[in-house]
Amino acid sequence: MNNTKKIDYNGLMDHLLSVEMHALITTGRTGSDFFQSLCDSHSQIITFNGILWLHNFWEDSMCVKSSNMLLPDLVKEFTGKNIEKLKSKYDLFERKEALGVNKDKSVNIDIISFENHVINLLYGRDVNSKNFLLAVYGAYSLSLNQNVLNKKIVLHHIHHAEKLPLFLSDFPDSNIICMTRDPRANFLSGVTHWRKYNNKFDHAHHLYNYLKRIVMDSYSIRHYNNDYIVIRLEDLGKKCTLESFCEWAKIKYEDSLMKSTWAGLLWQGDRCSAKKNEGSGWSANMLDNKWQIKLTFIDKYLINFLLNSRLKHYGYDYTKIRLIDYLIVPLLIPLPLSLEARYFSLSYFSKSIKSKDYSKLLKAFVFYPKRVAYFYAIYIDILRGFNFDSNFLKCK
Repeated sequence: MNNTKKIDYNGLMDHLLSVEMHALITTGRTGSDFFQSLCDSHSQIITFNGILWLHNFWEDSMCVKSSNMLLPDLVKEFTGKNIEKLKSKYDLFERKEALGVNKDKSVNIDIISFENHVINLLYGRDVNSKNFLLAVYGAYSLSLNQNVLNKKIVLHHIHHAEKLPLFLSDFPDSNIICMTRDPRANFLSGVTHWRKYNNKFDHAHHLYNYLKRIVMDSYSIRHYNNDYIVIRLEDLGKKCTLESFCEWAKIKYEDSLMKSTWAGLLWQGDRCSAKKNEGSGWSANMLDNKWQIKLTFIDKYLINFLLNSRLKHYGYDYTKIRLIDYLIVPLLIPLPLSLEARYFSLSYFSKSIKSKDYSKLLKAFVFYPKRVAYFYAIYIDILRGFNFDSNFLKCK
C-alpha cells in the first residue's frame, strides 16, 4: 500500500461511507450540467467532472466479469474509459478543452496519482460498485487537493432518471435533485440544438423521446419514495434559490455557488448551447431562445393546455384554460408540431434517400402516431382531473 503522502486512506473511506448521497437528473436541456458546475468548488460538496455512469461501467467492465480480477487493472480500465473526465482537453462536446477566463485551460488530473488514490482507498475493503464509486469520488477530490473530511454530501450526476435503479440499489437513501425548465423553451432547445450538433438526432424518434422526458418531469422519480427537490434552470441565478438548496442539503451557503466551474476553472457552456455564457455564472442570455416567436401557435396552444397545471405550479407564463379549449385541442393534436413537420417534407425525404438513411423515414411514420397517441393520453388525464405538483424548490 502506497503511503508516501501520509494520507489516512482508511479514515477518508470511512468518512466517504458516512456522507449523504445526492443524485442529479435532468428532464431535457434543463441545466443539470450547469447546476453541477455551480457546486464544483463548494467546500462541503464532493462531485466529479460531469456525468458519471459508474454503474453502467461496472456492468460492462471486463475486469468485473473476470473471476480473477486485479484491482489495479480495474482502476486502469476505469481511467481509460473516462479519460475525458480526468483530462478534459479531450472533452470537446462539453467545451471543456477551453476552460478558464482566456479559454486556454483544461482539467488535468495526474492519472497515476488518481489511480493510486483509488487503490489505497479500497485497500482491505470489498471491491464492489458502491465502494468503487466512493473511492473514485474521493480520489478525484484528493487529486484536486481538496479537504475530503470537510465534505458533507456527494453530488452524483446520473443525468437520466432511468439510471436511478442501479444507483439506488447501492445507495437506497439517496436524495434526488431534478432539474426543470419552461417546457416550451426546453422543447425548442432540445430538438433544434441536438439536430445542429449531430444529424443523427434529426428524426421523429428523438423528438418523441425528448417530448416524453419533458412531460414526465419529476414524475419519473416519484415512485422511488426518496426525498427530492425540483429546481428551475431559470432560478439558478438567484442567490436565495441556492441558499434554499443549501438549507435542504444541510450544508452552508458559499459564494462559489454563483460561479460555473470545473475543477475551479471557468466554464462557458457545451457545444449544444445556443449562446455561450461569457460571465462567471448564470446569465439570462443563455436561456433566451425566443420560443415565443419560433414555436407556432399550435405548438404553444397545445403545450399551454396539456401542461397547464405544471406551468402554473412552476410559475411560468400560461393562459387559463377555457371551456372551448377542451373542444379545440382534440382537433389540433393530430396536426404536426412545427418541429415535426420537416419529417414529412420533400427535402427531408430526399436527403434521407441520398444518404441511404431509410430508418429515419420509417421513424417518422412510427413515432409521429405515437406522439399523437401520447398527447391524447395526456388530454384524457386532464379530463379525469389531473393536477401537477412537485417538491419545487423556492426562495425562502
